[in-house]
Amino acid sequence: MNNRKLVKPCISFNIWISLLVCLFSIISCEERDENKKIGEEYDPQKPIELGTFYPDSGKYQEKVMLTGQNFGTDPEQIRVYFNNRKAAVVGSTGNRMYVLAPRLPGDTCTISVAIGNDSVVYDRQFRYFTSVTVTTIAGNGNHDDYQDGDLTQSVLQPVFICVDKEDNIFVMTRSSGPDGTWASKNMHVARIDEKTNELITIVRDLTANVPAADPETGIITFPTETTVGSFVALDPKEMWAPRFREMKWPAEGDRPDQGYKHSMVVNPSDGYIYTRYFHGHIVKINPKTYEVETIYKTQQGDSYGLTFNPVKPNILYMSFVGNAGVNAHSICSIDVTDPEHTFKKLTGSTSGGHRDGALETAQFRDPDQIFSDADGNIYVADRGNHCIRRITPDNMVETVLGMPGTAGWKDGGKEEALFNRPRGLGISKDGSIYVADNGNARVRKLSIN
Repeated sequence: MNNRKLVKPCISFNIWISLLVCLFSIISCEERDENKKIGEEYDPQKPIELGTFYPDSGKYQEKVMLTGQNFGTDPEQIRVYFNNRKAAVVGSTGNRMYVLAPRLPGDTCTISVAIGNDSVVYDRQFRYFTSVTVTTIAGNGNHDDYQDGDLTQSVLQPVFICVDKEDNIFVMTRSSGPDGTWASKNMHVARIDEKTNELITIVRDLTANVPAADPETGIITFPTETTVGSFVALDPKEMWAPRFREMKWPAEGDRPDQGYKHSMVVNPSDGYIYTRYFHGHIVKINPKTYEVETIYKTQQGDSYGLTFNPVKPNILYMSFVGNAGVNAHSICSIDVTDPEHTFKKLTGSTSGGHRDGALETAQFRDPDQIFSDADGNIYVADRGNHCIRRITPDNMVETVLGMPGTAGWKDGGKEEALFNRPRGLGISKDGSIYVADNGNARVRKLSIN
């Protein structure tokens, strides 16, 4: 009896093992067939078919799975767009792929897939959420002193700012009271190195206006007011040692009587440096010979912001403050390849105010430094409104951070962040925005996700 009891379990165990082997064989065959099916290359003779995507909402670099048929398996051959912004394709198996939501495509996004000459659009939309926060990286609110060294202990009064291709941050400082009145002290040029947590002084006792970073050479140039043609160059190959330059003007032609020039910018298309004078002269400077050509003359008034938009080559954008007559409190543009026929005022009222929406009706109040990111968004330090604004590629204006008309100092997100007369800004490679928050005597960092 005991032997019979031992035999029965042994037979049952063998049968169970056999069943498992058969089951695993079937599963393995099915997996091989499935892998073969979903690993097919793109067939240009067949249409792309779309299924669905998940999730249906998210932030910058959200991982989104797209399903369909005939995607192929080569990510380099697949183009996916959220509205007009190209998304990074992580990988594809043929009937599903993973992509990363691009930066700032718009609140509601249409997702399209293009492979070869075929392009299709999903019939539902992706909801994009933007998160913006601001932190203080330098300065403590002191309007009278200056101290370089450790960023956490630094004291400075930032006025203008720029970021080079290596993410070095250059700050022009000058003392001013809480009401914005200038004082002729602490007029320095400094560099912020976030990696080493240092504020490094480059030039002391020099009135330095809005700087420009050459996207190719990394050379920083900024105008001074010492003479009509004076400006300074900082070459990274020379550890940014200051080199004082003088423009070479033609023997004939209109030229400014005084050196009031407040902003510089490098045109990526032609390599020339552009600046504008208080008296209205817009000039371009040969960066090698320093020869100057006046390309246009506007009504006089101060302009503390110039930028070129990489999405619209050779279009120079300018900001004007309240003393600029018909261009007061406005954003204007000009095509530097056809300056005589293209200067135009882009925004609405010249009386100053705050209004988001379409660019032609939007309002600013003493907009200072402006800068375009790689996607064609133009950011504006809207000094009089105590805000950071953005002009999108489709010519819509929105307030990024700050409470219009309310000055203060507070870090955080969109609901609580406050600024006090922000005057300068620059943008790093990852899209972070550095702000010269002049009224708060601090450098702030905006992170957009």
